[in-house]
Amino acid sequence: MAESKLLGEIGIFGTAIYQVSPEQRHAAIVFKDREKAHPSLLHLAWHYDLRCEPLRTAYRCVPASNFDEEELQLFAEQASRIYEKNSAGIPYGMEYTGASVFGGDLKFLDSPGAGLTCATFILGFFDSLGFEILDIDSWQARDDDGLWQKGIFAALEGNLSKDAAAKQKTLIGHAFRFRPEEVVGGVSVFEADPLGFEESLKVGARLLSEIRNPPPKSSAPKAKPA
Repeated sequence: MAESKLLGEIGIFGTAIYQVSPEQRHAAIVFKDREKAHPSLLHLAWHYDLRCEPLRTAYRCVPASNFDEEELQLFAEQASRIYEKNSAGIPYGMEYTGASVFGGDLKFLDSPGAGLTCATFILGFFDSLGFEILDIDSWQARDDDGLWQKGIFAALEGNLSKDAAAKQKTLIGHAFRFRPEEVVGGVSVFEADPLGFEESLKVGARLLSEIRNPPPKSSAPKAKPA
């Protein structure tokens, strides 16, 4: 039996992915705020740059298919609250251990060297709701993680204090990287148990394949009016 599609429309809550370049993606939360007519995009754009803005067509939406409507509504409300509590921003950082990143008041638990990526922001968001999307303990390093981290550090270093920069530098080649397609795909297929590393790789590859190979548009001639 063919696997169901990951891409699709979002009514109340889901995630989205944006192909920034051939090798770089960006992940975001999509939610329907009761006070707004159109879906909002919540994402960590960069260092202390948490954004909540209208959903843009460049993003490909991925429904959170295995959650019910009551859960999706709760998630949407949580997204609105997290932005309200952290509108001043969240630091960007390369390490994610699975420990809680939001306190009981939903403010980011800031400390020297702490931070999130666009993808780990989503993992932390779900953790605040009691859902562990990925099995962090199963994660593995990949050969090109260090190269990506070097590029991130070069762009980030000028925005950091001396101590924070030193902390981030030690993570290059050592911190695990959680890629946007693996997190967004993981949210889409999550049922009850966290996805392990190998399973996450597969769902991430499925999502990228759907993005890169859209179904052909129908060429059937339109029926003439009677």
